[in-house]
Amino acid sequence: MMRPSVLQVNNFHYVRGGSDKYFFDLTRLLLERGHATKTFASQHDQDILNGWKVGDLPHGVNTSEAGGIQNLVHFLYSIEARRKLEAGLSSFAPDIAHLHIYYGQLTSSVLSPLHKRGIPVVQTLHEYKTVCATHGLYSQGRFCDRCHGHAYWHAVIEQCNRGSVPRSALSAIEGYLATAMGDKSKVDRFIAVSEYQRDQLVRLGMPSEKLSVVHHFTQPIAVPPSVVGDYFLYVGRMVKEKGVPVLLRAYASLAQPRPKLVLVGEGIDTGLFKHEVEQAGLKNDVVFTGHQEGLGLTELYRNCLCVINPSLLNETFGLTALEAQAMGRPVIASRIGALPEVVRDNETGMLVEPGSDEALATAMESMRCNSVGIVQMGLAGWTSVKQNFSKAAHYEKINAIYHELL
Repeated sequence: MMRPSVLQVNNFHYVRGGSDKYFFDLTRLLLERGHATKTFASQHDQDILNGWKVGDLPHGVNTSEAGGIQNLVHFLYSIEARRKLEAGLSSFAPDIAHLHIYYGQLTSSVLSPLHKRGIPVVQTLHEYKTVCATHGLYSQGRFCDRCHGHAYWHAVIEQCNRGSVPRSALSAIEGYLATAMGDKSKVDRFIAVSEYQRDQLVRLGMPSEKLSVVHHFTQPIAVPPSVVGDYFLYVGRMVKEKGVPVLLRAYASLAQPRPKLVLVGEGIDTGLFKHEVEQAGLKNDVVFTGHQEGLGLTELYRNCLCVINPSLLNETFGLTALEAQAMGRPVIASRIGALPEVVRDNETGMLVEPGSDEALATAMESMRCNSVGIVQMGLAGWTSVKQNFSKAAHYEKINAIYHELL
């Protein structure tokens, strides 16, 4: 079978979060399977694997700072990204373009060069950008779908972007502009990463015939551990909506002596969480490691008691839960979004009511007092990854979608 050449398009060429990790993992997978594959992203100081890039790449923008009119315009529409993609396509003409998250850095300006050349476009949807101005179906601490029907102005009324009217207005404007530039019409196939995400997207107006479901994948270790680890582990962004405050309160209520709690990741609320830990007298029990990847992250997974995902969001998948199970570790997760597709309650882990300190604390107590159950759940999760989330199965589904569009 022909192996189509692929251009992978993503905002960043370094790992900031799960979507970036998938971008790299998929690129490696395609290269392993013999596909000519290049990448197009914005330039940043942290960039890695530069040998994959095609052409001269556009400069990135710091979206956490106002930065004046130039940054504002770049966030909405990058002329530089459009021109440099056009130039890159002169040296590498792919059979397929596979988009990931591109708004805010590359912007919807990259759609036109691909469309003009008749290159089929696939996009993996790592969030809810096509139906929500701030991408999360979440506002003011609750589920929100008021942007349904492109009514992005609701984001301004609700101050959905960090409680700021200017930021929320910018998100709404970007949503309207992206729609006008073809963020739905110029993409031939969208890939949802879970059945839950697909159902939400269809309910909110996305055409079902343009949506496929392909779960994430990961590589399980050769043999799952037969011994229990000695700390609770959280891996994710350090922001309130990921449920970190709920986790800290639940942890503080556990009976002494208790296992340490290790928090891996970075985010805008890191300072706040460190202050809360100090105020609660937990400084000697809670460890903040910052961002981790590669062998360092693998070792943290290997040696933990279990991984905890206390998210309050409508998670599109739950990659850290999958990675934990690939290492033979059980997961405690919120019963929300797509997490129940990854974590099977009382089989590969435990599902709890999102936002409930008491429910989470009960699950943590149960987990640490049941070493036999931990090992059994870890084995069940490891087996599930091998059977349902393998690299081989993922490749077959992605390659089939590419061929459908050629």
